[in-house]
Amino acid sequence: MTIKVERVRVNRRGMRDLLRSEGMQEMLGRKALAVADVVEAAGIRVEGVPGRIALPVTVTVLAGSERARARVVLDHPSGLAVEAKHGILTSSIDAARDA
Repeated sequence: MTIKVERVRVNRRGMRDLLRSEGMQEMLGRKALAVADVVEAAGIRVEGVPGRIALPVTVTVLAGSERARARVVLDHPSGLAVEAKHGILTSSIDAARDA
């Protein structure tokens, strides 16, 4: 049996509420923490040679006006250089898939 759908009407307010919900924020938080754990496990150290401190990683989760967001930040002035050299955030993104 084949069903032909000609028009789909999306409840925009309902979708926005779903995308901003506590459950969505919790799920994104778990995924962001999984990425942060992989970054921290890499053991990259900064400030000196050899580095004196472990690279600080900050995770924030918030509900924006349209949807929930999670952010993983290399929270150090040399974070940009670390990402350019090691690509640690880029290579850690797969951890979010498994969380």
